Amino acid sequence: MTVPKWTSTGRCEAAITRQLRRLVETSGKAGEGTPAPWSKTSLFAHSAILLAALLSLVAGRAPAKPAEKAGAESLAWLFAGPGVVAEIAADAQAARFLVGTEVFVMTGRAVSTIPPSWNVTICASFKSYADLKRRLDAGDLDPSVRAVLYDPEGWRFTPPDEQHTPARHMKMAADLAHAHGLLFIAAPAVNLVEILAPGESRGPFRRYETYLRLNLAADAARYADVIDIQAQGAEADAQIYGDFVRRAAAQARAANPKVRIFAGLSTQPGGRDVSAADVLRAIAASHAHVDGYWFNIPRPGELCPGCTGFRPEIALETLHRLQERGFEAPPSPR
Repeated sequence: MTVPKWTSTGRCEAAITRQLRRLVETSGKAGEGTPAPWSKTSLFAHSAILLAALLSLVAGRAPAKPAEKAGAESLAWLFAGPGVVAEIAADAQAARFLVGTEVFVMTGRAVSTIPPSWNVTICASFKSYADLKRRLDAGDLDPSVRAVLYDPEGWRFTPPDEQHTPARHMKMAADLAHAHGLLFIAAPAVNLVEILAPGESRGPFRRYETYLRLNLAADAARYADVIDIQAQGAEADAQIYGDFVRRAAAQARAANPKVRIFAGLSTQPGGRDVSAADVLRAIAASHAHVDGYWFNIPRPGELCPGCTGFRPEIALETLHRLQERGFEAPPSPR
């Protein structure tokens, strides 16, 4: 018996259904002079093969699954702003590294600098739920947008009531995004702990413990499709960065096993200078626990008042090294 080739789904379904019907009709005559090749056992075996093939088609699954990417090339990425995308796309090696890779582009609209070889999802970013609701209610998001990111932080761009009740507003934002057929990305900043537990997070790294105690990763993950663990403030210390990401990711997956997890990276976290080696060590310490990274390349301005320059060369060197050496960590400074 020949199973139809997987060329046209509709034709294949029809052909398989016809063969199943013939087998059913023949099965009624099995044992009544049916030729040897079509005994009941043979009929049942052939029917099972055809039924499995039909179910595979109906479910939209081809019999052969393409090989998945491995190593550093399996990571997904999120980049913010058309200028950032243009810098990366203009670098031949970095652009090549991202061919076929899942890339979230936070531009709010499709831009011509995005290489068509990237697997891109256009994303719009919102720092307040109120702004997200206003834009969605007005229907004025660009049609190319397929995901929204909600980024509540302890700053003037997130209203005080949202800062004090991030779990409630992340759920509201998720419900609103999903009602409009959009993916929802939750990215609560670590500095929310200064609002939720003032005085408890003093010290350079105590706020990460407070973030975990307050279950912010779980609250973000519970209704989201993707979360970002904003760990970039610790990236100069790979041990602390990796430990925080590991524990936050475990908390998130306990709340929602299906959530995809990104961790934050930055070329100048909080205005502090870092090197590509620092970023690579942070990735080496955390990649086993995440699906990808939000690689922020900030510019000096109101969103990063401590930043002193636009540093895309750090991101480009990071992508080059990942392509050349995978997750191999550079030597730690003495």
